[in-house]
Amino acid sequence: MAEREFIQSGTTGPRLKYLSNIFNNYTTAWIISALLATAAYGYFFQADYFQESGAWKLALTLGGEFLVALLLTGFVTLYIYDKRQTSTPIQRVFPVVIWGRKFLVKVGPLLRQYLFSNDQEETPYNRITRNWIYATSAGVSNTIGFGSQIDMDKVGTTLIMPATFTNTKTKTGDETGQFYKKVIGEHTGVQPYTLNHFVHISAMSYGALSYNAHAALSKGAKMAGILHNTGEGSLAPCHEYGGADLVFQIGTAKYGIRTEDGVLDERLLKEMADHPQVKLFEIKLAQGAKPGKGGMLLKEKITDEIAKIRKIPMGKDAYAPARHKEFSDVAGLFEFIDKVRKITNKPVGIKMVIGHTVEIEDIAKKMKDEPGRGPDYIVIDGGDGGTGASPHVLSSYAGLPMKQALAVADWALRHNGVRDKVVLFASGKIATTIDIAVAMALGADAVYIARGFMLSLGCIQALECHTNSCPTGIATQNKRLQKALDIEAAAKRIATYADALYKETQMLAESCGYESPNQITADDIMVVTSPGHLDYLSELQGISAFEASQERRLAKEKNMSVGEMKMRREQVED
Repeated sequence: MAEREFIQSGTTGPRLKYLSNIFNNYTTAWIISALLATAAYGYFFQADYFQESGAWKLALTLGGEFLVALLLTGFVTLYIYDKRQTSTPIQRVFPVVIWGRKFLVKVGPLLRQYLFSNDQEETPYNRITRNWIYATSAGVSNTIGFGSQIDMDKVGTTLIMPATFTNTKTKTGDETGQFYKKVIGEHTGVQPYTLNHFVHISAMSYGALSYNAHAALSKGAKMAGILHNTGEGSLAPCHEYGGADLVFQIGTAKYGIRTEDGVLDERLLKEMADHPQVKLFEIKLAQGAKPGKGGMLLKEKITDEIAKIRKIPMGKDAYAPARHKEFSDVAGLFEFIDKVRKITNKPVGIKMVIGHTVEIEDIAKKMKDEPGRGPDYIVIDGGDGGTGASPHVLSSYAGLPMKQALAVADWALRHNGVRDKVVLFASGKIATTIDIAVAMALGADAVYIARGFMLSLGCIQALECHTNSCPTGIATQNKRLQKALDIEAAAKRIATYADALYKETQMLAESCGYESPNQITADDIMVVTSPGHLDYLSELQGISAFEASQERRLAKEKNMSVGEMKMRREQVED
């Protein structure tokens, strides 16, 4: 079976190694043919010069002829190769010229990003957003002149409703308040942890990101007073580098705290709990960018150090199971949370993706029925979240988006009277101030950011995260590429970015008449739903998902699909 090769059209341009791999023996035949053609030309047309000057001088004078021969024999070789290959039909019909199309396809993202796309077109983050993060992280003033570039009549535009009269203390210039505070673990008898910042660094593993990237994140997190999540790849020295408080994520593979057969090792978990920087534990049920599928780290990214940290073998891709072996339902989840909490005596949370909303409702109901049990915090990861490597179908089409998922989770917890027992984190394509305001308006107490902090490190959105060839040294284990990232300079950008997000979100809250962003409500934000028409955020997010969940529950009770139930209902009404 041929070895898989992970290649995606990025923005760093084509690589010559791919061209040489394509030609193989044809490359040798091409060069030999060019040499023979040049020699023949010299023999038949430069014979007199050969007799006078010798073979060596003649060879030196045939450089131009050799280049011409390379070009001509190259076309012939390409023609033969294209006509003989069978993998691409169009290549056999249009030999040689097809390579012009291949080249444009390869460099297309590069040309579009810098030459042809407008500032609001690119995905997942457009140029306006990226430039705002770059400027903010560098401490450059991000004020604008002449007005906004945002089209306020465009469907999907988010607008916050300021208050004309407020009771907040009057401030001048760029002053903002500092009122945010949230405690995790107050209701389960563990060592509680206090959040003084609502922005935190989301789960990104060492292995997916480089040592320099995580070291910079660690130091920047310490400077800003925010949490740094280890990701499911376990705790590495780079996470300890800056001394930041850490969230240890427990993935399905139990990296770093596993036995040889991949189940939880209680002794290793206790050792991790004793680490002075580890403040919280997070059980990863699913990730927004690949719900229902475990993580995977390419063997090319697995160094001796990573293998030792994760407790996995060298030379093999590292696959994490899609599900935890220890439980398969809500009751089992609660037992596993109890077990981890008892061993660690620290707050324990879960990270989940919402599909059918009955799952979060069942969790909330069990918390209501069994006080003192369940997660201390819940991370709602939207289907719009990112990752270093994921199947396209899962990354693009699975899981509720963050906004709808968050609204559903907040409602389920409130409906069951346990909203005050759990801290809710939002995760998934959050990078700017308005993203945070929207998330907190929909019920989040805090947010996790991953790609925003990667951009702050210096990411250029090259889309090369899964190839081990990240040109900025962030998502790679290539030592040469890692040197591009200076830890100290990047750490300052991380801290500056986090501080700016706090300040500007606080500024939005105060413009609405509040003292803290977690007071913003979904009725303080409106969304353009059609040209000239606005609807409150509270009307748009969560309602359709909740209604669909109720319909599915009723249909299952009748042993029908939702569509069949509705058709039966229509038939009865007729």
